[in-house]
Amino acid sequence: MNSVFDPPRLARLLVSWEIGSSVGRQFAIEAKREGAEFIEAEHMLLALAASPDSDAARLLTEFGLDHERLAAALQEERRRTLAFVGMKATETKVGEATELDSSPSLGTSAKVAVRRALIGSRHDRRRPRLRGTDLLAGILEAEFGTVPRALAIAGIDRAALLSRARGPE
Repeated sequence: MNSVFDPPRLARLLVSWEIGSSVGRQFAIEAKREGAEFIEAEHMLLALAASPDSDAARLLTEFGLDHERLAAALQEERRRTLAFVGMKATETKVGEATELDSSPSLGTSAKVAVRRALIGSRHDRRRPRLRGTDLLAGILEAEFGTVPRALAIAGIDRAALLSRARGPE
């Protein structure tokens, strides 16, 4: 199953999604910007928010989450998590990531989000392609972890956002 999620195969999979491979590249850029070794669900969420023409970005904006606010909430989540274990977050600012030497692999939370998106989209056979909101729903279905904590910090009702991302049942 892991071979399905390696970067080249994921790029081919994303071509069949409405979100496209440019958003897939943005996943890696968001991870590199943070200095992360792996693409995680929060990087996917940031990438979806950074694509203003996507259905997922429009929905996030309706809930008051643009890329900047989401990045700030994730940074605050990281600070609080480190403080909880007695560490202080460094204030070093990572430079803007524009070029990718190599694509980072998908981390566990990203793999689970993609898997949830694929499973969740099967209920609607009328759509030939997965939408950005399918991936958004896959990310939002996590009840624990970085993304739910960051959304709580931002004051976002995760359950309401998830319900809207899933669309009419």
